[in-house]
Amino acid sequence: MLPTPRTTLRVPRNTPPQRSVSFQLAFASGFTCRIFRLEVYTAWLLLCLACVQVDAQEFTPRNTQAAGQHPLPPAEAVARLRVPAGFQITLAAAEPKVRQPIAITFDDRGRLWVAESYSYDGSTFTDQTQDRILIFEDTNGDGVLDRRKVFCEGLSHLTGLEIGFGGVWITAPPHLAFLPDADHDDVPDGEAVVHLDGWSLKAEHNSVNGLTWGPDGWLYGRHGIKQPSRVGRPGQTPADRVELSCSIWRYHPTGHQFEVVADGTINPWGLDFDDHGQGFLTTSVVEHLWHLVPGAHYQRWKDRGVHSNPHVYEPMSATSDHLHWASGKPADHAASPTLDFGGGHSHCDAMIYLGDRWPRSYRGSLLTSNIHGRRINRDRLDRLDGSYRGVHADDFLVAEDPWFRAVSMEYGPDGDVYVTDWSDNGECHDRDGVHRTSGRIYKVTWGNPRRVDVDLGQATDMQLVDFQLHANDWFVRHARRLLQERAADGNDLSEAHAGLRESFDSHPDIPRKLRVLWALHCSGGASDHWLSELLSHENEHVRGWAVRLLVDDATSSRAAFLPRFAAMAETETSWIVRMALASALQRIDVGQRWTTAVALAIKNGNSLDPNLERMIWYAIEPEVAANPARTLQAIDALSPKLRRWTARRICSDATPSATLLLDHLTHTTRADVIADLLEGFNDSVSMQTRIQLSDSTAGVIETLIEHDDRRVRVAAVRAAAVTAEESGLQRVRQRLHAVETDHATRRAALDGLAQRNPAGFARDLERLIQSSRLTTEALRAATRTDDQKLAETVLKRFGELDQEERVAAMDYLVARRRSASLLLRAIESKAIAAAELSAGQSRQIDALGDQALQLRLHRVWGTLRRSPAERVRQIKDLEKRLDPSRIATANLSRGREVYQRNCASCHKLFGEGKSVGPELTGSNRRDLHYLVSNIIDPSAAVPADFRLSNLLTTDGRVISGTITRQTESSVTIQTATETVEVLSEDIETIKLTANSLMPDGLLDHLSQQQTQDLFAWLMSNGP
Repeated sequence: MLPTPRTTLRVPRNTPPQRSVSFQLAFASGFTCRIFRLEVYTAWLLLCLACVQVDAQEFTPRNTQAAGQHPLPPAEAVARLRVPAGFQITLAAAEPKVRQPIAITFDDRGRLWVAESYSYDGSTFTDQTQDRILIFEDTNGDGVLDRRKVFCEGLSHLTGLEIGFGGVWITAPPHLAFLPDADHDDVPDGEAVVHLDGWSLKAEHNSVNGLTWGPDGWLYGRHGIKQPSRVGRPGQTPADRVELSCSIWRYHPTGHQFEVVADGTINPWGLDFDDHGQGFLTTSVVEHLWHLVPGAHYQRWKDRGVHSNPHVYEPMSATSDHLHWASGKPADHAASPTLDFGGGHSHCDAMIYLGDRWPRSYRGSLLTSNIHGRRINRDRLDRLDGSYRGVHADDFLVAEDPWFRAVSMEYGPDGDVYVTDWSDNGECHDRDGVHRTSGRIYKVTWGNPRRVDVDLGQATDMQLVDFQLHANDWFVRHARRLLQERAADGNDLSEAHAGLRESFDSHPDIPRKLRVLWALHCSGGASDHWLSELLSHENEHVRGWAVRLLVDDATSSRAAFLPRFAAMAETETSWIVRMALASALQRIDVGQRWTTAVALAIKNGNSLDPNLERMIWYAIEPEVAANPARTLQAIDALSPKLRRWTARRICSDATPSATLLLDHLTHTTRADVIADLLEGFNDSVSMQTRIQLSDSTAGVIETLIEHDDRRVRVAAVRAAAVTAEESGLQRVRQRLHAVETDHATRRAALDGLAQRNPAGFARDLERLIQSSRLTTEALRAATRTDDQKLAETVLKRFGELDQEERVAAMDYLVARRRSASLLLRAIESKAIAAAELSAGQSRQIDALGDQALQLRLHRVWGTLRRSPAERVRQIKDLEKRLDPSRIATANLSRGREVYQRNCASCHKLFGEGKSVGPELTGSNRRDLHYLVSNIIDPSAAVPADFRLSNLLTTDGRVISGTITRQTESSVTIQTATETVEVLSEDIETIKLTANSLMPDGLLDHLSQQQTQDLFAWLMSNGP
């Protein structure tokens, strides 16, 4: 069914073989393929790919859960599942027939294939080779899966599977592999093909996962944020590989192209497509629902605002209009228990119900498992004229079973749904052991279960054509893939294509037209000429898909369609089509997309949809960089945000481009345009201490300081601080200190001077602190200086500062050796209490690397590092001291105060605090062990984005935080209190640690009562 693989590796079995089992690595070298047959006995391939079909003794896994901890019996567990009236739940399968079900899919006969992952170890994966794939069947229609086969075992790191093209596709890091079964005898044919490798083995529960066929005929998958992967065909060089982390990706089963579809969110573990072929993904920690647009860049960690591409100035936002936890905002169910709104922020799988048996009101609903809430959430996907909204509907299923962990959902040929239950009391950060001997599959039916006999593989081509109009999308999807397979085999589908075209022309229902369109595209029956005609179709979804499919094929001449795209950009009013155009432009070569991109941008000037504006920017940004002069000719017609981003991009590369932009300011009289361009200029030079401009150009900025428009004046003051000569610099300083200066102008002057750090800047800061103007901001800026007099002034006035100012003062004092020594002297003399020094600030002093300072710190503050054994003892001791009776009698108001002092600088809870670290409201915070273990041992499982780095500057400053972006010219580091950018030329060293940004010892300086109050607040329902 698939093209002949290119490289064969024979792998020895770990059990006496009954026949040879070989494995193939498929790779491409340009457009040629070569075959090499090698004998390979390497342990890594054996561990990851040894698939053995067995009839032998049943494997019995080993539990690592504590003795005495076990789930409810299956019959009792199913009785505790609550669904709406009219639905029934049947226990379809349970241990020992199924255990650790991590993924499921259906074959063309309606049988359920199940991936069992015994190698998952609570967060990481072991290298044990007991993962396997099972086949289940309900032979009599009673909902019970009474027939079971083992398709293969001996796998490891198994996270996903999908059926198609004569075999089974699996994700098993480091591979995307194909297990052939061309004769459909449920026995692997002996040759497993590795199509892609390079998937990270360190991504843990963020590993590559979840395979599903898209309407475009590509195989889609997911990947989390914890560790990046570098993916390619076996044998590809690192330079030819694709780096990705949190993203949706796709792979073509016959063309062998691999690409990232969209990136962002945190750990996407769910993806499905609606009636119009629009993809929606679910994720954890942040908002749960996102509309999948090819080429999109989504927000990652909330409010961190930094993307690995430095020119993605604003990532796209979520589709959901609600959270599944109380956020503290009135619109998001403030003061409501988290369970009232879905249970928490951990989500698994996504299923958009397009079956034909459930009530009509459920069609198009998106269902996703809420791990912490032990339930299945339901969202309605609403759209009027603009973007999609995920609207909260009543939860579909609620489990009164503390071990319920739904992982996968699929509707089948009968229109009903199978749900898998991992059945464990932990979640993705499960550190207290794994209960490997449990697992359940439930059948959720409308009315009584039933059996639908089906074998689509035996259907004729014309029967597969007819199935494109079936009310149950299960038939549509399987039939479409079978037509694609037959086309790949070289079958003559001319009659089928004619039938599909007739259906497209005659059927009035748009979703049915789209299904026919996708089937034609996948099977090679949609010509470019026909697709270009569809650009004028009356329906927006048809036009949008025509745009998308015209640029989908790498072998077609995409530029040939640009005149039509440009005309559409000027007249098209549909959000769907305009989004498709913005997406398609990213697949057009730079230098060819300008006319269409600028027309789309100008037409979008009055759009209120921020995500469309962002997508347009992603398309137009390379054209801006390629030809700034051409861009400036159209800049006045762009939206304010696009103008600002354009100005920022023009000025980010070189001074001549900045001069070009500033010269443009003399040719426009519109204050809004001038302000937008100046603000973009300021954004672009945020990393530069001084911009060398000609006298005439610098004079333009100084003149604008006196402009009538306030926005222009404020932006000009900030720009002048970076560009002006001495006379202009004095004008900026005058505005900084004048009593009559408004707050915005004073802040702009301070920010610009802090960036430039001119001679005498420490005296400017001293004046501000002494006059109590912008005190916190001045203390933050003070970290750029190394001035003893300023440090002494801060210490002298420390007692007069408020709490926020004190935190900023301590951050400044611990940044360098001289000021840290002065601070420790003040603590040693009792002038300042040791408790003012947080665990993170203590760690900052330690990172200075001065042994004398480290010794003094240990004497006045305590131990920074504990052994693993000490941490385990501390966790157990604290859990004993925080028994339910003490939590029940704790003072929530005092606990809230302790949280605000110790945690809110990094974490948000009930809408209070900052989002440097993950949001806590939707976490598993009602589990005492979860809270205690994460606070006592925060570095036990650290995502890549939160590993601590210590950056030493050339002038002796140490900045401790997480690296959020690193380019050739600069490094961006997120500290506990701010985002700092440092020029590469100013960096002495960067040391990456294995530690979390969250420090050890957060509880060491709290009393027993304060600790009780804090945990009670963390576990509460909020204010």
